[in-house]
Amino acid sequence: MREMDAAARTHVGRVRTSNEDAWLSRPGAGLFAVVDGMGGQACGEVAAAIAVQALAEVPNLSGLAGETVLAQALAVARDRILASADEDSSKEGMGAVATALRFDDGGGAVSLAHVGDTRAYLVSATGVRILTNDHLVASVSGKKPQVARDLGRRDLQGNWVETTRVKVAMGDLLVLSSDGLHDVVPMDELGRELVKLRAEARTADAVATRLVSMALSGGGPDNITVVAVRVGRFRRGVAGRSRLVPLVGVAGILAGAVGGWLAANELPLGRTVLPEEVIGELTVQGVDEIVVPSASRTQVRPGSSFRIVGERLRGSDWAVELLGGSTLQLERTVVALDRELFVRLEPNSALLVRDVRVESGRLRFAVPAGARVVLEHVSLPNEAALVIEGEGLVSRVDVAVPPMPPPPVEALVPPDEAPPPPALAPPAVPDAAPPVAP
Repeated sequence: MREMDAAARTHVGRVRTSNEDAWLSRPGAGLFAVVDGMGGQACGEVAAAIAVQALAEVPNLSGLAGETVLAQALAVARDRILASADEDSSKEGMGAVATALRFDDGGGAVSLAHVGDTRAYLVSATGVRILTNDHLVASVSGKKPQVARDLGRRDLQGNWVETTRVKVAMGDLLVLSSDGLHDVVPMDELGRELVKLRAEARTADAVATRLVSMALSGGGPDNITVVAVRVGRFRRGVAGRSRLVPLVGVAGILAGAVGGWLAANELPLGRTVLPEEVIGELTVQGVDEIVVPSASRTQVRPGSSFRIVGERLRGSDWAVELLGGSTLQLERTVVALDRELFVRLEPNSALLVRDVRVESGRLRFAVPAGARVVLEHVSLPNEAALVIEGEGLVSRVDVAVPPMPPPPVEALVPPDEAPPPPALAPPAVPDAAPPVAP
């Protein structure tokens, strides 16, 4: 039986200019969460970051029920959000809604804690079950109902955190999402798709990507975040072939604002690290080594960006397709592939390759008119390691083949055995000046 498979995807949507969603995905700890910030622009992002930080600090206490631990973490998040608002009056009214999940009983059950209108779904052999209740007030004049509970409310009393515990089985699919998904995709349509994705045994990455795509197809009026978990073998503290991959978006923006907080997503190497499809912003950073299986393929959707920073790509071959308006950035990266890294650009897409060293394999880029490639400080083993096809714009700064190293000392011929130097022929006079290298 394979290990637990988990992935997360987020997108700002087609209307909003900032992403106030945040998420937590730690398969090794069996801990997952989706948080939707409230309060507008930076305040909502701050509240979401504070909530994720509190959940990330959930201790591994086997003696306490998961529901209790998660409820305590949300209470801590509320206290910190209110304290931050007390220190800065401009943050008054900020808040967040959240759904958090923790695996217990050796992976045979999950505990949940929930506040607001984020959701959790369980997709099993018997169908789809919503594990959370939306905490909303009655709708007025057909407008969207307001949230009745959130982590920024000062008047919450009693048991304001909803908790539950359910059993799960191998192959079940768990999905956490912000309202950017279920406010757009009707429940009957969403349910059918979830059942189909489970039946097809799609990877968690494919599930999360598909659900975000459905919300965008419906107009994407809000931020969209999905965490998908396919239940497999689980033992707390054992990450298997997992590595640490920092979150992008809100974590990078708010690192200084919330005391250097950096939410992290723990993902297995391979196709999860190199996704089949990128929607929104995705950064891979902090991985010891990215293993590239044979015939790996990634498509970066229009308006999306994919960054790999400070990593080593080792394996067979990788093909990337950049659709119009998308970007791929390789920075401080080592390429050690058996064959090649092939990037096919569409018009209005861009590729940035900066501080990259190619140890083996080659870089091959298909650059049509209207696309752009920027190469800065790229080291190649030989001239054949870089192939550029097409008529697009290509900028090169310090792209070079390293000079041949000097021969080893033992290979040098002693002076008394050296052959006489060849006779010097008079220099030939060319008919015309040689062309100047571009």
